[in-house]
Amino acid sequence: MKASEAFESVRGLISEKYKVCGWKYSKSGHSMTKKDKNFMYKVFFYTSWNNISNKNVAFYGECAIIPLKSKDKIFHINTRKCNVPSGQLYWNVASEKDWDRTVKEFTNWLDSLFIPIVERCMNDLDNFVKEVVLRGFYPQRGYVVDISFILTHGSRELAEEATKRYYASLEEPVKKEFKENYESMIGGNEAVSAYGNNMMRNYSQFRTIIENKIIVTV
Repeated sequence: MKASEAFESVRGLISEKYKVCGWKYSKSGHSMTKKDKNFMYKVFFYTSWNNISNKNVAFYGECAIIPLKSKDKIFHINTRKCNVPSGQLYWNVASEKDWDRTVKEFTNWLDSLFIPIVERCMNDLDNFVKEVVLRGFYPQRGYVVDISFILTHGSRELAEEATKRYYASLEEPVKKEFKENYESMIGGNEAVSAYGNNMMRNYSQFRTIIENKIIVTV
């Protein structure tokens, strides 16, 4: 069996399980998607350019939440960061006999990590925002938060609290860079190091905090 066929088959088996729950599978996009009035929830399926048919066909994935009015992911995590499958970078789906295990382990990962977050966002967003402020999206990976998400769907006060907790979660060398640049730039001055300039070039917590002038003591 060709590598592309094996990859496609496993994607199809996984997506079929979520069809009844309103997820739409995109064969060409290698993903499945669900939407509400605020967000697009997306599961990406990945493979490798170095696959060898009938020998080694990589399969792994990522899940993400993307605001409908933006292309920036407010939350995303992949199987590799979660050590799924255990002790490996990916599943090898070259052989059909390994598909059932792959589908089971991948859907268990989705059902335990991502689907609960999706359901909270869709059905209880106000309270979920407050929970994210307190513990982040995924406490097992530390304080994973998105300040823009808190500002948009919570309040400025909640965003200030999230900023304090985000700063506290940083490693000491990063804290120093954050503090020095924050204290300069929040007052309208220039960045004091490359950290400040780099954080402002792309979507980042630091950029959101500065652009929205979130005032906190760090």
